[in-house]
Amino acid sequence: MPTPTPYGMFAAAGCITAVLWLKGHREKMGLTENAFWAGVWTMLLGATVGAKVLFVALGWEHYARGELRLWADFGVGFAVAVPIGHAIGRVGCFVTGCCAGVPPHPVQLYEAAGLALIAWSCRATLRRVEAGQVPQGSAFWLYLLFYGALRVALDPLRADGRPERFLGLSPQQGLALAVIGVAMACSLLSRRGSPSKAQPV
Repeated sequence: MPTPTPYGMFAAAGCITAVLWLKGHREKMGLTENAFWAGVWTMLLGATVGAKVLFVALGWEHYARGELRLWADFGVGFAVAVPIGHAIGRVGCFVTGCCAGVPPHPVQLYEAAGLALIAWSCRATLRRVEAGQVPQGSAFWLYLLFYGALRVALDPLRADGRPERFLGLSPQQGLALAVIGVAMACSLLSRRGSPSKAQPV
């Protein structure tokens, strides 16, 4: 397991401190609990993606020469870390009563269990990536594929879903199906460009 660096620990501490400070001022800002966390996740995602885009733009020659790989540098570990964090967050949803399911379904716990299984599957796939058996990015595409399928399956059990439907699907299910399609396409493309020894996930 990699040893945490001082920079990483201080960066994490800074993020936690910032979120706790904002949490303490949530009511003064006139935000509901859901609106607050939506803003926090949007902020963190924007900061992460923005920093990565700038890093790639400034160091593009290293990627062009093959010295750095985008997925090896960014996306690989996320396939395990994101579902773990998401699963823990869903337990928090259950405790606070948000994102509730249609009685008697504790849909937050269903999703937490599904995310834990996704994390386990992606970790197993990541070992195969590290062994050179499957292409880089395979674990990340597997995460997107499985989570998309999980959302499609669980959305009918959620009590907070939007009422709009298109071809019998909710907006969340439509987005999840789009994510599944992207994951499948990118997985196929990565396999075509990989050495012949790579085996299917």
